[in-house]
Amino acid sequence: MAIRAQNATRHGALSTRVVGSLEDEAAFDDLLEELEREFAPMTTTEYSLVQRLAILFWRERRLARAEAQKLMERESEINPGGGRTPFGIDYQLLVGRYQTMLSNQITKTIDQLRFLREEREA
Repeated sequence: MAIRAQNATRHGALSTRVVGSLEDEAAFDDLLEELEREFAPMTTTEYSLVQRLAILFWRERRLARAEAQKLMERESEINPGGGRTPFGIDYQLLVGRYQTMLSNQITKTIDQLRFLREEREA
């Protein structure tokens, strides 16, 4: 039970850090600045949504990098002529679920930002 209670922290769900120690913090800051220019937030809520969007895009990039790294590690185990896939179906489904979840959250956040802008401009 105690181990399960720490899962959210271990997997980063409750982490206050967005950028990992081996990641480029300046790249995240650039992404956030670009999104701030694009969405031009005017209220605290809009700023929060833009920050959430930057975090979601960062996580999406991290997932893609992790998948690419895992693929490179597994390529040595694959028989090129055997038609074997590098990952089992469970792994593929898990990555797909994360990608879908992130994509849905990105879409929802962008929709919220657009709604708030339209409401403000009306």
